Amino acid sequence: MSFWWQKDETELGSAVADVIYKLKEDHYGRFTLNLDMLRMYSQRDYEALDRFNPETRAMSLRAEDFRMRLNVIGNMVDTLTSRIGKSKPRPMYLTKRGDYKLRQRARLLGDMMEGVFHQTDLFRLMPQIFQDSCIFDIAALKVGRDGNELFTERVFPNELVWDIDSALYSGMPPALHQIKAMPMETLIQLYPELEADIRFNAEKIESDDGSEGREADMLEVIESWHLPSIMGGDDGLHCITMNQVVLSAEQYTYDRYPFVFLKWGEAGIGFAGISLAEQLKNVQFEINKLCLRIQQAMHLLSVPWIFVQAGSRVVDSHLRNVPGSIISYVGSPPVSYTPQAMHPEVYSHLDRLFQRAYEIAGVSELSATGKKPAGLESGAALRAYHDIETERFISVAQRYENAFMDAAKWFMDLAQEIVKDSGSFPVNGITNKSMKQIDFKDIKMAEKDFILQPYPVSLLPSTPAGRLQAVSELVSSGIITDPSQIVRLLDFPDLQSVTSLMETQENDIDWRIQEIEEHNIYHGPEAVMNLQFASQRMIQAYLEGQQDGLELDKLNNMLLFIDQCQEMMKQQPTVGQAPAAPGEEPAAMPETPTGGGETPPMNMADIMGAPPAAAPSEPLPA
Repeated sequence: MSFWWQKDETELGSAVADVIYKLKEDHYGRFTLNLDMLRMYSQRDYEALDRFNPETRAMSLRAEDFRMRLNVIGNMVDTLTSRIGKSKPRPMYLTKRGDYKLRQRARLLGDMMEGVFHQTDLFRLMPQIFQDSCIFDIAALKVGRDGNELFTERVFPNELVWDIDSALYSGMPPALHQIKAMPMETLIQLYPELEADIRFNAEKIESDDGSEGREADMLEVIESWHLPSIMGGDDGLHCITMNQVVLSAEQYTYDRYPFVFLKWGEAGIGFAGISLAEQLKNVQFEINKLCLRIQQAMHLLSVPWIFVQAGSRVVDSHLRNVPGSIISYVGSPPVSYTPQAMHPEVYSHLDRLFQRAYEIAGVSELSATGKKPAGLESGAALRAYHDIETERFISVAQRYENAFMDAAKWFMDLAQEIVKDSGSFPVNGITNKSMKQIDFKDIKMAEKDFILQPYPVSLLPSTPAGRLQAVSELVSSGIITDPSQIVRLLDFPDLQSVTSLMETQENDIDWRIQEIEEHNIYHGPEAVMNLQFASQRMIQAYLEGQQDGLELDKLNNMLLFIDQCQEMMKQQPTVGQAPAAPGEEPAAMPETPTGGGETPPMNMADIMGAPPAAAPSEPLPA
């Protein structure tokens, strides 16, 4: 007995087609469940969707449905997507200390990878992938290369099939297939040498199923992967087939599939997971049923009923739907009565179900509706409230961050392939809020030399008021004393005119440090600089360079810069002191208290009120 990945190219196409036919039957229940969950989220009917029947598809999408629903699943999915999906973790490559060149390559590799994230639209696609994980049993982002370019694309979960039994306990199936409908003309452009075979099999498919004039001649294309059975094995295979035509086939050496998978929750067994919609489907179904019953009762019973005594000679046409009607009657007058549509217990039960759904998911109803809890007024109390709610989704957020790291691993592997094929792979990296072209061939590292770790974009609140309050508390407690750190933490576009001087001075000294470390080019201090700040930053770079094994001549240049800063600061007058006359010695600088003394906490207004002191300008003429 031989498996499909062991067939030669003449039998591979038919072998894959037979396997897909069997797997479609095995995954029928999964396909139906995913469509049901999509219907729960969007409140639209997808059961009538037929890829090969556009008339049915058009009718199903235009069908009018006036049934009332309370979409709890859609509300919670959108809330969590906004909360967790806003995070943009960046890859951080950690290396051992003592090797400066290795650490420098690691920093450049992180800058390059952030640029790849932007170029492949990863930050835009990942919130959609997270949304898929909340709706479907598994979410998938495909990662690949097209020549010398990297690409990512969202994959609909029902396109993926695998052997359910083989992945029941292992968690990762040995083979994976993606079933995708593609226009015939697209296939012909991709594989022009197989145009005759593609057209022949397309006509054969149409004649077999009895359909003619199918929309855009959509053909079912199957892309299959089989992982090597053992580490370093040669039985891995990657092939693309259409019916019995083998479009491409090549050996597959990776030990994972070219996808980034994300699950809301683990199922315990099997490859697929459990979605948030699946956890809440029964509650959502009961809510929809009660809403429909209430809607029908309102239409049938919540209208005035008029009782007319028999023999009262009231003319029915006199009972009109206008105010101020005059009705002539003999005997008892007509009586209007409006019955109770539903028992109050029904409404209470609906409210309980609504609240229980939020409790099961761990989302507060106030967060979903954008309301502030009553009694929480201070910023600290609100942050503590959000922290308690966020702890419920720590595991989900970690899986979301790890998905970015999985994408970074694939980008690195594919970049190595591009360098091997073309000799280089230049990327526009992101460094200090600016773009810098980095070639991967100059910074590639062995996998054993680094550990990949997600770095969150910010641990501070996302709103300007919350961020300002949090930073102010850190300053008041004395944890932050450097004005440049405050500027970086605030990161407000509206403060750019106020903080530009601080940022410029910081960027200038960072540039001088980088010139010494990378090119051994020395740029001395200047009188217009904030010499104290420049000296402190250069001392920090010097100490780090010693630990990282930086070359001696570069360390000497750093010491020279520090010495020159100290000499220039001695020649500068203190604040409130007149410049020294020619031939006089400048007044001594006040001594800095050392040992045991605590630095007094800084005030936010003092820090942001004025930029750091610079060298005094010449006095203006009288």
